[in-house]
Amino acid sequence: MGAVVNGTVRSHAIRTYYLGWTGNGHIGRVNVTNAFYQALGHDDFNTIAGRRVNINARMAALELSVDKDWARYRASFFYASGDSSNRSGASRTDSTAHGFDSIVDGHSLCRERFQLWDHEGIRLTATGVALVTPMSLLPDLRSSKEEGQANFVNPGIYVFNLGADFDVTPKLRMFVNSNYLRFDRTEPLQLLLFQQPIRHSIGTDFGAGFEYRPPLSENIVFRAGASALVPGQGLQDIYNGRVLFSLFAKIKFQF
Repeated sequence: MGAVVNGTVRSHAIRTYYLGWTGNGHIGRVNVTNAFYQALGHDDFNTIAGRRVNINARMAALELSVDKDWARYRASFFYASGDSSNRSGASRTDSTAHGFDSIVDGHSLCRERFQLWDHEGIRLTATGVALVTPMSLLPDLRSSKEEGQANFVNPGIYVFNLGADFDVTPKLRMFVNSNYLRFDRTEPLQLLLFQQPIRHSIGTDFGAGFEYRPPLSENIVFRAGASALVPGQGLQDIYNGRVLFSLFAKIKFQF
């Protein structure tokens, strides 16, 4: 794959409005957390699309869990819509951007602290953008969440999660986690990388770790863990197909 230029670089304005509904409760013994957001607006010049686009994108999430003694067993699902590009004619994509993007993510769904996909972030070689940025589930093709602009021409994602949390002691909590990830659409990646086909399967992400709070508060928190991403066909099309590994340890002081 040769060098890639990330679209046309020029200043542009984005006007986006989010309509959402979230819930947190239980049905009998089953804990339920849910969310749905619709993003509407326009980008007067999307750099990947190479034109003005209207924004019409959505996100949905659901987590179900059951507590048994000192353990919580979880199953969750996350969906962010992707953009389907129309590569016929003079324009790179059609006039509507369907790829969901956020301002700054702040979620604990799928235990993002203990999975490689969004804990580390994955860059796209020679493009100047990331496939996914740290602490985000969204493959939104941005340079960063802090400095890069929102981009609604992106592939979107499905995440299917199974995991468990264990309260070993009041101070020590342990986690095991597994996620299967899949792109919603791959046309934006094909357009950006000048490569096709790119298939939909991202792969399976396994992780485990623990959280320790010595003073039994949030003032000092120590986290450590390990994760591995076994690439699916889509990630193999983009990269070399090797299994990715991550080890981490963090200490947070907050007073």
